[in-house]
Amino acid sequence: MLKFTGTYYEFGEYIGRQLIENNHDFAVDMNDNIMRRQLKVYQKYYPEMLEQAKGIAHVTRLPEKQVIYNEIATHLEARKRRLAAKKGCTIFAVRQGRQVFIGRNYDWMPRVRMIFEKCDVNLAGKYRYFAFSDQSTWPGHLGHKTWEYATEDAINQHGLYIGLTFSHIDRWAYGVDSLHILRYIAEHCRTTKEALTAFRKIPVNCAQNFLIADKTGDMTIVQHYAHGFEVVRPDQRGVLILTNHALTPKIQKLDKVRQDNPVHDTYVRYAEAEQLITCQLKGINNNTEFQFTDIWPILRRSHYVYNEETIWSLALELSSGRYNLYYDTAMGQEQEKFGF
Repeated sequence: MLKFTGTYYEFGEYIGRQLIENNHDFAVDMNDNIMRRQLKVYQKYYPEMLEQAKGIAHVTRLPEKQVIYNEIATHLEARKRRLAAKKGCTIFAVRQGRQVFIGRNYDWMPRVRMIFEKCDVNLAGKYRYFAFSDQSTWPGHLGHKTWEYATEDAINQHGLYIGLTFSHIDRWAYGVDSLHILRYIAEHCRTTKEALTAFRKIPVNCAQNFLIADKTGDMTIVQHYAHGFEVVRPDQRGVLILTNHALTPKIQKLDKVRQDNPVHDTYVRYAEAEQLITCQLKGINNNTEFQFTDIWPILRRSHYVYNEETIWSLALELSSGRYNLYYDTAMGQEQEKFGF
């Protein structure tokens, strides 16, 4: 597990050394208009990321402007050109009494299993958090030629979880990168309520889906479409499920999941997660209530939620701080327990 304690600038230096080691290919061409607009956003809402970029530039000896562009603008440029990587992923949350359970499968290219990173990050003046990263791998460069800290899941010291899934809404705007807003919330927020306040305050540059939950049981889905977002709250059973399709009528008309892939498995993953959670809640498997041990079978023994593209799985109980990570290796499934 990657462990870091220090300032943003020092974190940038650390990342810079990793980039050198892995022969990272920085963006060379820059769009001055995108750079100007994005820089203005980050100066206002997330200047710490600019400090991190300066640390990277110092170590790599690259022009500061080039590194900053790579950090705050390249993902937006890819979205504008509709080059974004279309990932799967499933997240669910179950509130049972005072317990809050999270199950998460991150799906991407199978070869990413060899290079995904587990991170324990403690930046000066911010909340410490555990994060999980696919190292920003794309089909064209499989991790061994790049190393870019890109947070896909985070759990912070206050028991706040936030994870994302890909959205097929192709709208974009000038704003903080969707991966960065996830990290911002882990670093700055203690509760789901504070996370929602951050979303209302900070513009996000592309559509993305987020599930947020805290240890008190307050949990929500945020389906962002770059120009705003929709909030989905738990059903009467205390259950939330998030895959990749739009869940509210307002944004379903914007969703292009069927155009992108007429046989996309987002709906069947959602349905399977729903059915398996319902079985546990009804006590079909001899349970009287949902338990921590019920998360693993849904994540790792299912037919669609777990699939050949699943890179890592998280089983979390936020109120007690019980956290498990599962992933596959050539030797079989590995399990790691972690916590603060």
